[in-house]
Amino acid sequence: ASPRSVMPSFPMLAAVEGGGTSFVVAIACGEPSNVIEREEFPTTTPEETIKRVTTWLSARHYDALGVATFGPVDLNTASPTYGFITTTPKPGWQHADVLGPLRAVRDVPFALDTDVNAPALAEFRHAKASGECLSSCAYVTVGTGIGVGLVMNGAPVHGMMHPEGGHVCVPLHEQDVQLSFNGSNRSDTFGGFCAESMACSVALAQRAGLASTSELKHTGDTHEMWDAAAHYLGALCANIILLVSPERIVMSGGVMLRKSLFPRIRAATQQHLNGYLQLPQLTTQAGIDKFIVPSAWGNDAGLMGALTLAQLAHEKARATSPQTACASWRLVSRDRPLLFLASASLLGAALGVALCSRIRR
Repeated sequence: ASPRSVMPSFPMLAAVEGGGTSFVVAIACGEPSNVIEREEFPTTTPEETIKRVTTWLSARHYDALGVATFGPVDLNTASPTYGFITTTPKPGWQHADVLGPLRAVRDVPFALDTDVNAPALAEFRHAKASGECLSSCAYVTVGTGIGVGLVMNGAPVHGMMHPEGGHVCVPLHEQDVQLSFNGSNRSDTFGGFCAESMACSVALAQRAGLASTSELKHTGDTHEMWDAAAHYLGALCANIILLVSPERIVMSGGVMLRKSLFPRIRAATQQHLNGYLQLPQLTTQAGIDKFIVPSAWGNDAGLMGALTLAQLAHEKARATSPQTACASWRLVSRDRPLLFLASASLLGAALGVALCSRIRR
């Protein structure tokens, strides 16, 4: 038999990040951070939005799919409504099947999680790849809503459903007591006195008397509204620490683009904990600066989460299927001298990496 050479084939990862404002779709080459194509569609009706996403996906090749969506979402694989959004307050999206139409586009390995669990997993895997010794990570996004994702012992937390930490009860800020501000949504948990209702972008805009959330970015750092935001987000972090004891809290979302919030939130977290936990990660400035941190990807954390789900699905498929593992190597030459073939294989691999890097966005 003639010798044959092979070169590695980089998996193409597809991602769908389903948000209440927009759906983002992307293709990455080899690694989640190596995005080569991306598109964004406004979230309208389930039928219209998902149709635009499936049309985009059907025109592209990919080897695995990751879906990270807003919720609540059914993550029970044995449930007849697996992959459905359930009791969301978003009009028209109650009991909408998100995963089914996406899976139908192409028969590839897939993974599904929430739009906060997925970036929590991405942040966790990123830290591990950087050599950090972590077993847990919490991810908090703060925008028009507040969500909390959790990774414990290396895996996203699901349980009965999935975490909904943005709706935990938080103590009122004295400013809100004086002004009788009761949050942006009195029908939320705890009569509206939860983290989301008190500190989402809508609540912050209402508290400051702004016409819309888009005006928040023009509000100076000294506005007292940001003190209230730090108070409630610090209370949320304290609740997370006391309940699940993560080794890191990563914060992202539109509101958290204001970097001046981070030191205020850290200080508020310490104040709420009131010295109860004597741990250097919480009691020292150097410790808490590394404990409550911004996302490595900023506002792309959700998309990186969905791509990480695709990467994980591809890895699992390769680990459980010899054919899939073998399929990741492609024949490139026959009946050639062995030295030439080896050189061609190495050159091809290098060109593949270079190509992915050059077209990265």
